[in-house]
Amino acid sequence: MELQQLQYFLVAAKYEHITKAANSLHIAQPALSQSIKRLEAELGVKLFDRKKGGIALSDSGKLLVEELKPIMKSLDSLPKKLAETAGRQNRTIHLNVLAASILVTNSIIAYKAKHPEVNFQFVQSQSSMDYDLCITAMLHRRNRSTNQIMLEEDFFLAVPASSKYAAYKEIDLAEVSEEGFIVMADTRPIRNICDQFCLEAGFAPDIVFESMNFEAVRSLISAGLGVGFWPEYSWESANPSDKMVLLPIRSPECKRDIIITYNQQFSDNPFVKDYYDFLIDFAMDCKARHQKSRARG
Repeated sequence: MELQQLQYFLVAAKYEHITKAANSLHIAQPALSQSIKRLEAELGVKLFDRKKGGIALSDSGKLLVEELKPIMKSLDSLPKKLAETAGRQNRTIHLNVLAASILVTNSIIAYKAKHPEVNFQFVQSQSSMDYDLCITAMLHRRNRSTNQIMLEEDFFLAVPASSKYAAYKEIDLAEVSEEGFIVMADTRPIRNICDQFCLEAGFAPDIVFESMNFEAVRSLISAGLGVGFWPEYSWESANPSDKMVLLPIRSPECKRDIIITYNQQFSDNPFVKDYYDFLIDFAMDCKARHQKSRARG
């Protein structure tokens, strides 16, 4: 059974006249008659009763018409639905966010305010290559190519306000080598980077708690349960209500590069390039706001 056979049948059912139906379809009358005969043979039923001056739908033919109506209506609307789906796909930006997720989320909110028609799909996977843009982080290197660096970011040491370190203006990381560390889970690039900071200071961190959520890190440090690293721009600043102090780290250098990678093999979407530029500008604005806030403080 072919779609064309069903379409021919419905036109013949509409006119109940082979010649008129054939003329409407711009085909020869014998071709239409043969198509209907083949359909009847495949279905094993008569679809029309032949009568003088034309044809009339049989009971089986009437049933087939009713069954085909919703199917054909759905097929007629299919090109429009496919075009709409393709349009949405072209307006969807696929992100793989392995670092600075709060900063990226805030940038999405700001971008959507200007471009409500654009959608985002957000994954966090070390192995996925199905993305337009990937945001990750690496230990800072002075000689790294800068064409993909979105932001250079220092780390503070977050300490409980009740600790002896809270009164310090800055700190050497080695001074907290005996303290318990509250850290992000080791599935994130930030964890490896922070472990490297400790190793450069001459010790392996004593990890007392790890989490996938920076809010949990904040809460546990504020509760006096340990110390931890706090990225300068991509996490929210400490609130006055937090019982936590952020100390500049004097040594070793505790800095990372937040890197944005454009997957050109996966995407030629013009919205991706626009958001790529927007995200870099957004990160720079975020850095400027933090610096201005610290200068006022």
